Amino acid sequence: MQLSSSKKQPLVVGIEHRTDLRPLTEDEVRFEIDMCIGCDRCMRACPIPMSSTVNIADLNRATISDEIAPHVARFTDECVMCGSCVSVCPVDNHRDLLMLSLKQRLGVSWDGTVDMSRIFNYLPPGWDLPLLLSRLRELPMFSNPQLVPDNYLLHFVATSKLLTLLPGAVVMHEGEYGRSIYLILEGRFELSTAGSDGQALPVAILRRGEYMGEHGMLTGQQRSATARSQTSAVVLEVPEQVMQRLMEIVPAVRNFFEQLNNTRSIEAILKRMALFQGVSDIDIRQIAEQAQVKRYDRDDCIFGEDHSVGARLIAPKESLHILLEGFVKVARRTATGTGRNKTDERIIAYRQSGDYFAGGLDLLGDGGAVTVTAITRASVAEVPRQTLLTFFARYAEVSQRFRTRLQQYHEAALAAQTGIFDPLTQQAPVVPVTSDAEARAGLRALVGGGVIEGTEVLVIDLDLCIHCNECEEACARRHGHSRMNRKGMVVGNISIATACRQCQDPVCMLCSRAGIARLPTGEVYITESCIGCGICAERCPYDNISIMTLEDEAETRSSSWQQFSSFFTKGAGKERGRKALPMAAAPGPLAAHPSSDAFGEMRKKLAIKCDLCAGYNNQACVQACPTGAAFRVQPAQFFGSTEDILRQRVQ
Repeated sequence: MQLSSSKKQPLVVGIEHRTDLRPLTEDEVRFEIDMCIGCDRCMRACPIPMSSTVNIADLNRATISDEIAPHVARFTDECVMCGSCVSVCPVDNHRDLLMLSLKQRLGVSWDGTVDMSRIFNYLPPGWDLPLLLSRLRELPMFSNPQLVPDNYLLHFVATSKLLTLLPGAVVMHEGEYGRSIYLILEGRFELSTAGSDGQALPVAILRRGEYMGEHGMLTGQQRSATARSQTSAVVLEVPEQVMQRLMEIVPAVRNFFEQLNNTRSIEAILKRMALFQGVSDIDIRQIAEQAQVKRYDRDDCIFGEDHSVGARLIAPKESLHILLEGFVKVARRTATGTGRNKTDERIIAYRQSGDYFAGGLDLLGDGGAVTVTAITRASVAEVPRQTLLTFFARYAEVSQRFRTRLQQYHEAALAAQTGIFDPLTQQAPVVPVTSDAEARAGLRALVGGGVIEGTEVLVIDLDLCIHCNECEEACARRHGHSRMNRKGMVVGNISIATACRQCQDPVCMLCSRAGIARLPTGEVYITESCIGCGICAERCPYDNISIMTLEDEAETRSSSWQQFSSFFTKGAGKERGRKALPMAAAPGPLAAHPSSDAFGEMRKKLAIKCDLCAGYNNQACVQACPTGAAFRVQPAQFFGSTEDILRQRVQ
């Protein structure tokens, strides 16, 4: 058999977390196989449950021959490329890259046979396969059969849920968290939002061939409307992992949703900006459609103030950068050794979603040239220079506003150094005349440390804390292992404990096995689908997820299943109000061959993190604190400014 040496690499899905992978050449594959000593340490370290049924000889044979046993093919498909096998190899083999080579040979599982029973068992009465496919083709992202073949759609349906609904059924609730998207195959739905008096206000009617819930799927944010069926309806509920798999296989589907979401976000921000008041909706839509959206990781420079900052880009004079997601720091060069941490950088402000920069100038501050750097994962829309020039020619008053607003925002420069303020208000917020260095450092810690990204943060009032460690011990009693560390970032008299903050857009939730999920109320929790591969822990920028080896729970038990399940029940008998969580069925929504025997589902590792004691009627750490020093806060409300933090006391 000849290994493929084509320059165009075959498609491999489920490895978005491994952006640094370089496929091995044919000679490198054979060299790695020859180096293997067959010790099976890599298989013992592998977190995939069925790895206990595969030995290294089976994998080596499959990698360089046509002899691929069914259980090896299944194991290869389930491999998540976590890299656990690499560190334990005594000859430093790149087993992960060998698995990549095997994955490339086997191809995408959705090119294979579909388990039709998972479709026929849920088809509504009177429906058949041609009707189902025709309804899916009415959706704009599936209209081209050349891009999305029927076989992909059938796999898509088989791993999703077909729901038959009666009139009045609610599929989404405003304010809840959810990552599923709903495709309307039959019927009509009303979208509504709650008014100031609590009454439902209709905002849209959706019909067959449309969809809902895409905002939550793409952004992780709360549902913006409630969806209620007006007639009998048939919808396809698509889990985020299933849609992500299709987006990997068919990039055109990903582009469709990203462009849709970007256009909506840019439109909403432009309409709120005073600079664009009086501009027609059609012209705002045109600007939004022509904007180029770029994504930046932590510490990526978006643009710089001059050429002296190295390879950073200088923003053109006629340009507009709009921050769609995330936080950035706004800095200016200063004399060497006089800036933050004795560098040549002086941070003057932080900006968040909805803020903007024109011509590389900080219009929301003092109007001067600045260097802007992402401090969290950020999305920035850049309106091209020619688009703005054309727009200015049509709207002379908008061009004038860009110049006059410089002076208007000059007086707000001090506010940019003491807190995060709303850039869309007409009047600058009133702030103290002085701003001490400790307050500014506290703000930098809150933003740079990602605290502001959280929705629920555990904080400890150091004036009340007696350092008894009861919060950690109570967590360990309830869950078997402590999911928190009371020591963490300190701002004033407030200590921010090291524990999951339930981020607004959790980057840890990119799990192909649905091993980590989010409840509608916002709690991010570990499901029974987790295999402890460590990808979520690696993606968490705040080190708030740990991986535990279940063998460490070294107690004599009558069965392997009890050894695994006891991790979830240890200490639960001492607690009140325990409720069952909606766990995903192992081994995940994309698995075509779920295992039924307990031995096959025996986990080797498991991720642990704080889930706010989901399923209980209290939070162990807060409940156990003898002085009331530990409490939970919503950062956006509690951390109004660093001066407020320094004065904050628990009443």
